[in-house]
Amino acid sequence: MLSVSEVFKFFGLCVSVLVFTQCYPEETRVMTREERYRLREETRDMFYHAYRAYMENAYPADELMPLSCKGRYRGLTPNRGDIDDCLGNFSLTLIDTLDSLVVLGDLEEFEHAVKLVIKDVSFDNDVVVSVFETNIRVLGGLLSAHILADYLQQRDGILPWYKGELLNMAKDVGYRLLPAFNTTTGIPHSRVNMKYGIKSDRLESARETCTACAGSMILEMAALSRLTGEPIFEEKSHKAMDELWKMRHRSSDLMGTVLNVHSGDWVRRDSGVGAGIDSYYEYCLKAYILLGDNKYLHRFNRHYNAVMKYISQGPMLLDVHMHRPHTNSRNYMDALLAFWPGLQVLKGDLKPAVETHEMLYQVMQRHTFIPEAFTTDFQVHWGNHPLRPEFLESTYFLYGATNDPYYLEVGRTVLNSLQKYARVPCGYAAVNDVRTRKQEDRMDSFVLSETLKYLYLLFADKEDLVLNLDEFIFTTEGHLLPLSLAGYSGNKTVSDLDVEEGEFARTCPNTLQLFPETVRKPLQNMVDGMCPKRNSKRRLTAAEFSASNINHLKMIKDMGINIIALSDGRVQLLHTFSSARSTADGEEGLLFMQEMMELSKIQNHQPDASPQSVTFTIKDATGTDQVLTVQAGPSQFGKNLLGDQKVTARTMIIHPFRACSELVQTEAIKGKIAIMERGDCMFVDKARKVQKHGAVGAIIIDNTPGSNAATSPMFSMSGDGTDDVTIPTVFLFAQDASKLLFALSRDPSIEVTLSEFKEGEAWGQSEEESMFYKLKVSVQEFLNKHTGIAFTKSVQVGNFKASIGSDKIRITFEESQEGSQEKSSDDTVTTPQWVQVRKDLLKSIMTSESKELFVPLNILRIYYQTLSDDPMEDKRVQDTVKQAEWLLNQLSIEHANKQDSLIKVEENVKVLSILADLNQLAKDGISLDKDELAELEDKETLKALSSVLNSVVRDVKFKKEHLETVAKKLESSDDDLVIGEIKPEEKDRDSSEIHSDSEHIKTKINHAVDEL
Repeated sequence: MLSVSEVFKFFGLCVSVLVFTQCYPEETRVMTREERYRLREETRDMFYHAYRAYMENAYPADELMPLSCKGRYRGLTPNRGDIDDCLGNFSLTLIDTLDSLVVLGDLEEFEHAVKLVIKDVSFDNDVVVSVFETNIRVLGGLLSAHILADYLQQRDGILPWYKGELLNMAKDVGYRLLPAFNTTTGIPHSRVNMKYGIKSDRLESARETCTACAGSMILEMAALSRLTGEPIFEEKSHKAMDELWKMRHRSSDLMGTVLNVHSGDWVRRDSGVGAGIDSYYEYCLKAYILLGDNKYLHRFNRHYNAVMKYISQGPMLLDVHMHRPHTNSRNYMDALLAFWPGLQVLKGDLKPAVETHEMLYQVMQRHTFIPEAFTTDFQVHWGNHPLRPEFLESTYFLYGATNDPYYLEVGRTVLNSLQKYARVPCGYAAVNDVRTRKQEDRMDSFVLSETLKYLYLLFADKEDLVLNLDEFIFTTEGHLLPLSLAGYSGNKTVSDLDVEEGEFARTCPNTLQLFPETVRKPLQNMVDGMCPKRNSKRRLTAAEFSASNINHLKMIKDMGINIIALSDGRVQLLHTFSSARSTADGEEGLLFMQEMMELSKIQNHQPDASPQSVTFTIKDATGTDQVLTVQAGPSQFGKNLLGDQKVTARTMIIHPFRACSELVQTEAIKGKIAIMERGDCMFVDKARKVQKHGAVGAIIIDNTPGSNAATSPMFSMSGDGTDDVTIPTVFLFAQDASKLLFALSRDPSIEVTLSEFKEGEAWGQSEEESMFYKLKVSVQEFLNKHTGIAFTKSVQVGNFKASIGSDKIRITFEESQEGSQEKSSDDTVTTPQWVQVRKDLLKSIMTSESKELFVPLNILRIYYQTLSDDPMEDKRVQDTVKQAEWLLNQLSIEHANKQDSLIKVEENVKVLSILADLNQLAKDGISLDKDELAELEDKETLKALSSVLNSVVRDVKFKKEHLETVAKKLESSDDDLVIGEIKPEEKDRDSSEIHSDSEHIKTKINHAVDEL
């Protein structure tokens, strides 16, 4: 029998376990021999806990049901679909566990179990089974047990009665599997009837199988041929492997996952190293090791190069399309790929093995177990965990190759998780979902055959074992086949193909310079943090991102992220790594998307919040109070009002309106419901700011023009995972918010109530339209926005005339006849700020070609109530004619003073506005007594109005795509904010006919300001 070093020298394979220096960083704690012994014995106890539970409660059934504490029989227990194809009523778990008893040194129980199998097991069962599972579990288990029985009989003189019964049973199984190979291509069917072969319509019509299913027969079948002297098994499996090799994509050297066994066509072209393809790659390499045929090493090297080129992306292994290998086919990985680092150790490529294993370990630490599938940002895609062995297999091989005690600690972590979350009184139960750790009534045979075997071997010393494992190779099911099979000449098929010498052909990395610690270090906190880990400063994080920020949009475009704006104001992000400006930008794009998904997960895991409502009173055209309720979106943070819970208070419009920078007039926020606009920062940050200053509630208004609750799905504001907001925070769409803002513009002292929304509580659409029709007096104003403005009253003072509409006045100037004198009242207003406002207004009129100016009635009312010296009783009456007459008189006074420089021109966009004047009025201390202050709007109301106006104009100003056109559009706009030249489009149109601005600007101003 050849030793390991002799075998590998003969076959030309380099295995790092033989040459790696046993060295590790000083800071890594060395596990004492006593501690390893304790863990080894605890693993032994775990094995017997599961084994005895099966033998006492389930045998001769195929599997143990650990929660029910009874056996699982095919056809007797409820069918679980394809997962039951491994069951054949042939005591699967005992056959699969035979060689584990030898590994643990329990030769007495091994002999007892062999006798049971020989006496009780029959394969002449009318049951359809998986060819792949029966081959690796049953045929592999029987062959391994036969080899060990024969080995121990010759070496130690035990089992003297054994006469090769297990080999005869294995040959029986082999012949029962052979009908599956009767296909056009020679690639076996995926299922076969153990008694009748393929003689059924269902089996004959089945045409699909997976690459791993067809390509994981060669080890067991070749071993069966070489042990029995019957070449048919090895010939059939070689033929299948040759056909699969022909099906590879000739350009990429990648394989798909599902194929047609008759036509040889691919059904699924996804290519990876996980489910559906995993053990095919494993058997390409191990077939070379076991059989000594160069063609398998050649094939493996070609496949390995392709995997490392296209599928390996740092520590991650992501599926791609075999015919488009630069395109990922899915955004998640599955648990079966955890075998890959172990195969890389066998190959001798240690560095990527350490990296991928470290990534998987961090996934395990995050979720307690490795879920069956997890996303590229390490979230759970499929939470099931059937106690799979692949991660422990790779851990065992990495420890053997490095002697790094780190991997012993990894094993301890796995052991503790199994003991804490999987152990039950009757064995070990699979975990149905790693998130809830709910158990499943299932214990697969591989728990005893592989999982606990590899865990035991990890903690055991070589001298503890009755076998020299260097003389064996593990199959994909963890069964032991002797390397000496390569020397059997009777059925040996060694090709003369030269092995292609390439990067990964026969060489090992320089392991003298490679310590696992140095490879793992850059990957620290990869899963809990982000992957790949970068040292450079991030340009933009998901928490900072705002879809309304042009710079942010440009940054994510550079990262390869495309943004799609949805009609309800939400955005959809799509990331394509190849579209990034550079590799570094692409990596940052991955980080950004991972953060976005993490924020989404936080929101999705929170319970659904109930819709909220905002209720307030508003006077209709007759002066009657009407109660209006609008539906509001809830938040995933703060208090969600339920049942009779409600918050009632006056409101305050926050300045700045988006509440993302330092707030002003914070003392006025206390006890109020704060009103803010969406954008620039997170919802929860806005709520935190106003809560800090004493707000009892918050209303956040959508910044998407035209949005409303009637046509949009309910919007629930997400948080950031920190639950420190206690006040209720609700979301209003733009059109719904305009109703509230309109009511506040008429009476800022009204109280607003936040509560849970109840069906039927809100006004119907027709009722709302009717009400607001009355409030606006005439719908003609709205309908004429495209052709002109209808005015119902007029007043004239000197050369100035005011035409009064429903919500604005048009002031015109007519030159007086020569020699006439313009008369005006004495100037009783001495406030410098108001003098400047008058100058601005007058200059706007005088510089306009049509000599006209539009002023909103709400602005006019503020000017009049704040600055006129009329009696308080007159100010209380909303007499628009009187207010207009007062303003015309003020303009006449200013015109008589013959002064100019009235207007403020915003740089870059030339927006002619009254914003600065409102700011000055709000800042200036106007002398009013307490009674007057109770009747008038508070100073903060002026600031709030100024903030709203500022917000709209600032938003327009900084829209990059409109920088060159916005000035011209504003000059021809009929918006209430614009004071300046309004040029008719056609010569024959009256000067009152105002042309529409661009839809974006018009809608923005109409909904955010015009209603005020």
